[in-house]
Amino acid sequence: MAAETSEVVRHDVNCPYCGGVFDLFSASWCSHWPVGTQSKQCPRCARCLCDHPSYREPRMWMDAPLVFQKRGFPRLFLLYL
Repeated sequence: MAAETSEVVRHDVNCPYCGGVFDLFSASWCSHWPVGTQSKQCPRCARCLCDHPSYREPRMWMDAPLVFQKRGFPRLFLLYL
C-alpha cells in the first residue's frame, strides 16, 4: 500500500501592514522584482513585502521547505512563517 502524503494546501500569514490574514499560496505575486525575488501581495491592502525594511536582510531568509518550493518559493522570507 502506498504511503499517503499530506500536503499543505493553505499557509495563512498576517500582513505586517494591515494585519489582515491571507493564504500565502493563493495570493498574487507582485511585479516589483525579477522572478524568484518577488513577494506576495496582501489581498486586503494590496501591499507586498518588497518594501519591508527586513526584505533585503540576508538573515531574514532561509531555504524554503519543499512544500513552498513546489509553489514557487526557492527561498522563504521569515515573515511568511
